[in-house]
Amino acid sequence: MTFENEWAELRADAVARTRLNGVPGGAGGGPDLSSSAAKKRSAVSALEQHIEPDSQAAGRVADETSEAAARGFQDWATGAGITAALKGWRASVKSLQGRLAADKAALSGTTRLFTGTDAGIAGQFPLLKPGGDPLTANPPFPSRVANY
Repeated sequence: MTFENEWAELRADAVARTRLNGVPGGAGGGPDLSSSAAKKRSAVSALEQHIEPDSQAAGRVADETSEAAARGFQDWATGAGITAALKGWRASVKSLQGRLAADKAALSGTTRLFTGTDAGIAGQFPLLKPGGDPLTANPPFPSRVANY
């Protein structure tokens, strides 16, 4: 085997094993890093119209049922147990609502974040006039080599 053949095989093996969060074609075959604004809007819409209201309604139903049971057993230890469980339930529902709101805000803000980052990075590069010479443009980080 020649050096060139061995080097080509090693490179091909390294490329096959190298992946960034499951990029298609890499080992593992997980999800890629693509993003879809339409899918984000759909997810935000589902959170606003269905998931948040439905989870609030489910929390209220359990509250009403548990409160009725606690009142029915108020003189027994069972009533105290139901009341304690109800406190935990309310805390869980509140936590879930907070997580859903945070997820909705994160999905809504992702597009603005990507756009702002892209604009910030683009601002670091010189703008060339049509037909301009990239070697004479003012780079953001001048090199001493450019002076020779």
